[in-house]
Amino acid sequence: MAATDGNHGGQRDWRRRESLPSALLQVGVVAVLLAGAVTYVVHRGSVRQQVEARMKAARTLAQRDNPADLSKALTELDALFQLDGEARDAQALAAEVNTRLWLEHRQPEAEARAREHLARAEALDSRSGERYGARAMVLVAEGKAAEAEKYLEELKTQGAKSPKLALAEAQTLLARGRLSDARQAFSRASETAWREPRYPVAHGEALLDEGMYAQAAEALKKATAANPDHLRARLSLALARLYQGEGRDEAAKTVSDMKAREAELTPALKARASTVRAALALAEGRTDEARKDAEEALATSPDEHHALFIRARALALNKDPGARAAFQEAVAKRRTAPLLYLDGAPALQQAGDGEGALALLDGYEAVFRDVQVPAPEGKTVAALERDDRYWLARGRVLEALARADDAMAAYDRALAAKGVSMARAQYAKASLLMARKDYDAARPLLVEVAPENGMGSMPEAYEALGDLLFAKGEFANGCQSYFLGMSRFRLQGMPRETLKEKVSNVEQRLVAAGQSSIAKAWRTEAEALLQ
Repeated sequence: MAATDGNHGGQRDWRRRESLPSALLQVGVVAVLLAGAVTYVVHRGSVRQQVEARMKAARTLAQRDNPADLSKALTELDALFQLDGEARDAQALAAEVNTRLWLEHRQPEAEARAREHLARAEALDSRSGERYGARAMVLVAEGKAAEAEKYLEELKTQGAKSPKLALAEAQTLLARGRLSDARQAFSRASETAWREPRYPVAHGEALLDEGMYAQAAEALKKATAANPDHLRARLSLALARLYQGEGRDEAAKTVSDMKAREAELTPALKARASTVRAALALAEGRTDEARKDAEEALATSPDEHHALFIRARALALNKDPGARAAFQEAVAKRRTAPLLYLDGAPALQQAGDGEGALALLDGYEAVFRDVQVPAPEGKTVAALERDDRYWLARGRVLEALARADDAMAAYDRALAAKGVSMARAQYAKASLLMARKDYDAARPLLVEVAPENGMGSMPEAYEALGDLLFAKGEFANGCQSYFLGMSRFRLQGMPRETLKEKVSNVEQRLVAAGQSSIAKAWRTEAEALLQ
């Protein structure tokens, strides 16, 4: 039988022929799948672009650092989280911004948000400086500065490095009382992120707390250069200049500007504005108004330690018995701020409370007693051994309390520190020696800080040397020293009437010592200086 070819009546082919509709259906399915994939990829790309744009906008706003800018940054981040809640670095940035609002601007409602976003950033393993910096600042806020320091040290050993970490390190070192190390960390942060006002503001305010007014003002000027409208920088700069004895008109204008923008101010900024107003009143001798403005600041933000300090100074100027407790309250709020102790002690002493001044300095010593600072050959020494400002302040209080031997020991320790206050320590020790009529011991100290070439910066040292030379019978040399001192006093803005009184006093002493001819020559030369 012949094989069939599969026509009618023959055996069918085992392969079924594909119909046209079936083929078209399969092509359609593939096209739909491809279109879906393309749509998905395009969508993901669009989402990624939107996330990146939101993140960039949030960072830019956060860098401006005013409260309104920080709030806008959070709005951008909230929109970002609607697109991608798993964006780990965005979670870290949200944690940092809320931490700033909580700790720097005293907005308590921001604390819970800061902790929530920080936990999320850590769960997602963000490696950004915002995550690590926020964690360190939360630890400091919880009173765990030692733990924060260890945390940051471990990050450094792993190679982590950023301005945010340097700033967190500086704040941690401040809390630990390691002020010189903190200054270096602040400088590193400010130099690296020089376009962001947040860093020089933090540096300037730390310097202000140390009583380094000129350096604080310079740092804060850098902040206003980065953002001329930075509210905290403007307020803190006004405060620094008032502490320097300058800038009253500028401070008044700044306070007026802040009042017009009150809706933009957080509790911390409102308190700082009231504090500047209090400092201005104090500078103008309006002590009751200064106290009232300081209390207004504290009602807004009880953590405003400068308001506590100004209130205490106002009470001291009024010789109010509550001044001592007021200073103690200020240092309790900011234990590692030397300004509160080293400027507070003289204020109490002048108010007649020498024992209160000494107690304040005892508190300073207790805070910084265990702090170590680097020394040559990889060693460390106690920070107090290098703290000439402290020993000088202590010596003056002890001298006023008629504890001359203890005062002399304090001045010797100030001299041994060889710090920025060495010239003042030399003058203080020389004055104490002169009170004992030990002119031979006092003379070399005064000659060094009041050189005969007139290049010394302390007019009071020239005046003291003049007293010493008169006591030794060296009237002509004494007149020369007085003249140099008066020249310096005049350059520093001493009123003309006060200078005339000094001229008359020297003349009378010369006449009383039988030196009439020298007295006449003195009068002629000194009056020429006053013209």
